[in-house]
Amino acid sequence: MNRNKYWKITRRDLYWTAKVFFEFIAVIMISSVFLLASCWYLWPMIIAGFLILLVAWHAKNFAYLCPGCGEVFEVSTLKGFISPNGVNKKYLRCPRCGKKAWVDMLRIKEKTVLKK
Repeated sequence: MNRNKYWKITRRDLYWTAKVFFEFIAVIMISSVFLLASCWYLWPMIIAGFLILLVAWHAKNFAYLCPGCGEVFEVSTLKGFISPNGVNKKYLRCPRCGKKAWVDMLRIKEKTVLKK
């Protein structure tokens, strides 16, 4: 594993992910108050849009470590959306060894750090 690019998930990363998720829920709840009666047909579009943004953020900021061969790899937004996941694991096929397994999640350092 390239320690300069990735690090293991910490409690801080879990809190940060939970914060983003709860902000997503808060926006949905607040918009429900204003759009419930008059614009109910916008609900599917708002929820789908925010869900796609949430999964895209997650795909951009996290990578995965294969338990079989040790390969670290990233996934696309689509693969991140359709694959089953747990709190800090995701069921994926390793691109190197081809084995399907519950892979460990890693945080990507380079994409989250602002460069001057």
